[in-house]
Amino acid sequence: MNSQDRVRATTSQPDLAAIQDAQRVLVEEGMKIREQVLGASYVRNAQSLPEFEQPLQDMAVAAGWALCWSRPGLERKTRSLICIAVLSALGRDEELKVHIRGALSNGCTEDEIREVLFQLSVYAGAPCAINATRIASRVLGKRE
Repeated sequence: MNSQDRVRATTSQPDLAAIQDAQRVLVEEGMKIREQVLGASYVRNAQSLPEFEQPLQDMAVAAGWALCWSRPGLERKTRSLICIAVLSALGRDEELKVHIRGALSNGCTEDEIREVLFQLSVYAGAPCAINATRIASRVLGKRE
């Protein structure tokens, strides 16, 4: 590529219609994966967001669910366990509840979830793991 081609490439306008079409497809495909993992009722509720929140939600669905969860290399079960670990470490309690339910749908066992949280105690600290374990206990119906 010569210097004139580089200038042309950096100054040309993006095809906004193509970008919007691609985003629409990614959101649609992402919603299918999200529904398979989290369930139809969760997705229905998520679709009734205020208009103000929708652009961010669409981006999260396109990037997270369509581009990430559809990739080869990890089974959904493994991705669920990773989400549980990360959300626990970050203290994202509401999303953690959602992903614990999703992990069960993806074939994770209670023992596997418990082991992820146990290992979390070493790398993210006992208070973090204890909090996440309490949340998991409630989601799994083991605690009031």
